Amino acid sequence: LKIKRQTNPEAFRGRGILRIIGDEGFGLYRGWGWTAARNAPGSFALFGGSAAAKQYLFQLQDYNKASWFQNFVASIAGSSASLVVSAPLDVVKTRIQNRNFEIKESGTKIVANMMRHEGPSAFFKGLVPKLLMTGPKLTFSFWLAQTLIPAFNKVF
Repeated sequence: LKIKRQTNPEAFRGRGILRIIGDEGFGLYRGWGWTAARNAPGSFALFGGSAAAKQYLFQLQDYNKASWFQNFVASIAGSSASLVVSAPLDVVKTRIQNRNFEIKESGTKIVANMMRHEGPSAFFKGLVPKLLMTGPKLTFSFWLAQTLIPAFNKVF
């Protein structure tokens, strides 16, 4: 609902939340499969990118011994990798969720139309703003977690 409300407010004109839920039912969950499909490779890239940076940039054997700076650089690498890897599925998910409630176009149909009419670069639309807006938040939260986990392990 959030994406549709932001990108397609016309779909909500003259309807309250209870009416939308009553009219649409499980249609409100449209795009959930694409969301799950996007999250798995994004998570792998987040942790994998971070681990690759720690191993290849800093030659760390024990990642728990990384300094705050090493965790920060590794978090930038992991966050960037995560956003780039998940971008294609995120674009498809957003287009599914952005449609009017009446349009029931499948994700595979959207993928085919994107390839036919826009080409492969369409799957990376909005990547730069996402890297600039979401990247710092993801980097900070991942850096904080990667820095605090070893600290908590020492204390507890």
